[in-house]
Amino acid sequence: MPVITVTGLIGSGVIEIGPKISERLGIDHVDRTILAEAARKMGASEQDVAERTERALGLGDRIAGFVKTVLERSALAGGGADPYFGGGLDALLVREYRDFPEESHGSGELDDENLLKVTSDVIHEIASGGNVVIAGRGSNIILRDVPNTLHVGLISSMEVRVDRIRQREQLSEDEAVRYIQENDRARIAYFKRFFDMDPQEVRHYHQVLNTDMLTIDQATEVIVATAQTLN
Repeated sequence: MPVITVTGLIGSGVIEIGPKISERLGIDHVDRTILAEAARKMGASEQDVAERTERALGLGDRIAGFVKTVLERSALAGGGADPYFGGGLDALLVREYRDFPEESHGSGELDDENLLKVTSDVIHEIASGGNVVIAGRGSNIILRDVPNTLHVGLISSMEVRVDRIRQREQLSEDEAVRYIQENDRARIAYFKRFFDMDPQEVRHYHQVLNTDMLTIDQATEVIVATAQTLN
């Protein structure tokens, strides 16, 4: 089964569709929540690790293991910053775009080139075994030259996005609009800063699906059907 990346505008269905693809195809699903879980596991005590050896390792455990390996062999070594991956890597992998710092701050943080290098290594490690859906984090750009990958972009109107965010985040309509606008601006800035490109350019995707015109379940089925042709 190929690696599938799903990215898109906040409120366009990425959070809902990623897990559904995973369930339909019986493969792993990785988003920033899973990455945050892995980050917490990296800070576990030796006793916690010993206890986990009594059972099969979960996805968060496995990611934590290879993230630790990536960090140990990188410029981030020694820069731990629990509960995140350390040295600013959390900003690329864990935080929402709207919470991402606009620029690097002083000597305590890695420069953008090194930060992107380690982030790229982590995403490539996640994708290396196949059989995974990766949501966001610029994964479609990082994995653009990797064979047997499917890159999906999701779009939706502001009206529909506001309704989804309003319900999901329990916000008023005005609050949901501001939430979306902040995230949209931050997402564009993130892709410009680290990839020097616009995330909405269709050339970065195999498929772009409009979740105004397709339901979440219909969009899931389109993606699943396409992924199955890549086997």
